[in-house]
Amino acid sequence: MDVSSELQPAALPGSARRMATSAVLLGLVVSAFETTVVTSAMPTLTRELGGQHLYSWVFSSYLFASTLGILLFGKLADHLGRKPVFSAGMGLFLLGSVLCGFSQSVPALIAFRLVQGLGAGALQPTTMTISADLYTLRERAAVQGLFTGAWGAATVVGPLIGGWLVTYASWRWVFLVNVPVGLLALALLHASYRDPARSSSSRVEVRGPALTGVSLGLLLFALERGGSSALRLSLALAACVGLAAVVRQQRSSPSPLVPLALLRDRTVLCGVLGGVLGGALLYTTTALVPLWMTGREGHTPLMAGLALVPLLGGWACGSTFGVRVFLRGGLRASAGGGFALCLGGACLLALAVSRDWGTPAAFIGLGLMGLGLGPAASTSLLGPQTRAPWHHRGMVTSAIYATRMLGGSFTLAALELVPPGFPVRFALVASLAGAAALSLALFAPGRVVTEAGAPS
Repeated sequence: MDVSSELQPAALPGSARRMATSAVLLGLVVSAFETTVVTSAMPTLTRELGGQHLYSWVFSSYLFASTLGILLFGKLADHLGRKPVFSAGMGLFLLGSVLCGFSQSVPALIAFRLVQGLGAGALQPTTMTISADLYTLRERAAVQGLFTGAWGAATVVGPLIGGWLVTYASWRWVFLVNVPVGLLALALLHASYRDPARSSSSRVEVRGPALTGVSLGLLLFALERGGSSALRLSLALAACVGLAAVVRQQRSSPSPLVPLALLRDRTVLCGVLGGVLGGALLYTTTALVPLWMTGREGHTPLMAGLALVPLLGGWACGSTFGVRVFLRGGLRASAGGGFALCLGGACLLALAVSRDWGTPAAFIGLGLMGLGLGPAASTSLLGPQTRAPWHHRGMVTSAIYATRMLGGSFTLAALELVPPGFPVRFALVASLAGAAALSLALFAPGRVVTEAGAPS
């Protein structure tokens, strides 16, 4: 097909397209911002509301709901239209933000974070789909850099803004600040964007995502420390039955979450593993570090937010050179080597925490972790994309993003089952980084091979 005729842009070049681009950029920024802005506010928030024992669940609920949102709404955008799905996602996100801002207890906050996370899961794939509608294939390369930079900036400044809001205003503004930005994004999109024509004959497959979400939700609740052993065992067994039903349903589904044939590919499998482990390391560290900084070290929330800048800034920098390493040495060099660098940083961080080496050593460890996680996580996505046929790349991309969030939510929940104490938990983070480095170094392919079978 000729590239020039491949796409009829959903908004013609000019002010309308600039407005639509601004709208989806704001949607992307507000969802990325919310993932990290709460990290520096959470210790103060849980102490004020009296729910420190549920600390990790405030993060886990959001990540889990975002995963479910990605699985559900990524497909709906193709069938119902981008604008309705973006609007519904932003509406859920803003409703959850307002409810979180007025929460009076941590259990209520966790429930409202589920609403907020479901909306964020709708926004993330839809913003990227709309941006593809707005620009031709030749234009997307330049625009992609703008979106990547905006996402990285929102992620890095989130903890700093969260710490500042907690110190000089209130933790409630961490959530309420989303409302004017989200409303502006909705107004700009509705004034400028029109949905491309689509076929209404195909049927939307939601049974697979819904069954997957219920099964994983049961497994997540089985990790809840407060329940009885019998109840947790029952939930775990029900989750296993549900996941077995998911595998059976996916084999016969005309529109599976990920084609099972792709999961037999070593690069795709290693990408899924890298996504799970990368998400586990990222989200666990961003949850634990502010708690350690404000609790044991006695720093302010603003300082706790500053502590995450080396990690998230290192992630952004590491992602830039990760692709070059991937092209030279394949997934083994980029993801395996990245996780090895992350292991060095995690060990330094664990030693800084256990031996009271102070915050400078911890900052260096966090920077090394970020520099390793950046290439490891980015190429764990890029690798499967090179192996997937063109018509499956969208679902593979959504699946890797989903596994990253699932890795974070389940690891955070599982950490609640280990003995309390920062040295133990940071040591477990280092062990997880070691397992990631070893598994990717052993099993990941050492050269880049495209879906057609020719080395790229």
